[in-house]
Amino acid sequence: MGRGLSKRRLGRVALACVGLALAGLVVAFTLRPSPESYPTLAARTGPPTTGQLTVRFLGTSTLAFDDGQDVVLIDGYLSRPGVVALLTQRLRPDQAAIVRHLKQADIRRISALYVAHTHFDHALDSASLAKAYGAALYGADTMAAIAAAEGVTAPAHRLASGQPSTVGAFQITPFRTPHAPGDVAAGATAADFRIPAPARAYPEGDAHSFLITHGTCRILIVPSAGHPGDVFHNVRADVVMLGVGNLSRQGPEAVAAYWRDTVAATGARLVVPIHWDDFSRSLDEPLKPFPYAIDRFDQTMKQLTALAGDQIALRLPRAFEPMDWSGLPAGGCA
Repeated sequence: MGRGLSKRRLGRVALACVGLALAGLVVAFTLRPSPESYPTLAARTGPPTTGQLTVRFLGTSTLAFDDGQDVVLIDGYLSRPGVVALLTQRLRPDQAAIVRHLKQADIRRISALYVAHTHFDHALDSASLAKAYGAALYGADTMAAIAAAEGVTAPAHRLASGQPSTVGAFQITPFRTPHAPGDVAAGATAADFRIPAPARAYPEGDAHSFLITHGTCRILIVPSAGHPGDVFHNVRADVVMLGVGNLSRQGPEAVAAYWRDTVAATGARLVVPIHWDDFSRSLDEPLKPFPYAIDRFDQTMKQLTALAGDQIALRLPRAFEPMDWSGLPAGGCA
């Protein structure tokens, strides 16, 4: 009898442990930090003056630069399929979402589109956008293959590290920089790419950062949190749009080195984190970081805040709203 009771007790304990473990997983994959805990950029009010640069963040690393004559888009990931679709379905651009979000961002034309690398969260909508708006498309060889699979007949311009291109008053210089550790599409190749395609079929390709110069304003965009080494040691920037996705998983020393060789190396006085939001959430919903089980955005922001100190402004961007840098130490961009 005693042994039977002991076995039953052990069974109940084991069952309770399994339940606690499952509850812990549910919590880890649902709870997430709040972006409201951190300072954000204000939205600029009133219409821009002639030639004034307007910068908008559209989630992940999608950024729109508009001077009233030309619009330069970085990436262009607007469809943002949900987590079930990302895990189980073949993807194609969601044209209704694209039109809706471009309208919300007041984007009526696109002169050129630069793709940082060709994972789905950067390249899913890029070829479709370039085709629809007649935009010049810039990217790696993998972007050219994806564009061809989507029926884009215009040639995709290959990015050459350190070689600038000009779009109206904009000068855009790409720099070959590493992707953050870990490849969500390891082994994927664009050689046999077809649309629709599963998320894991979008190859990384060559990863790039971009320096955008407009007048006296110099903005460095680092979409992916891979350590760039000394690539930016001779580059000057007023603002760094700093990719922080999964940066917490690299450890404090790696975070400090990343900051040193991007922000400190360029002398930037304003840092705007990008690629921090959960890209499986629609842009119809408020931007939120990934759950704790995927990325510890709170830990990243704590360390970046300490690195910024009192000398550098660290501000989260708001989706769709024109960034207001007035009163911030943005140098030639103020």
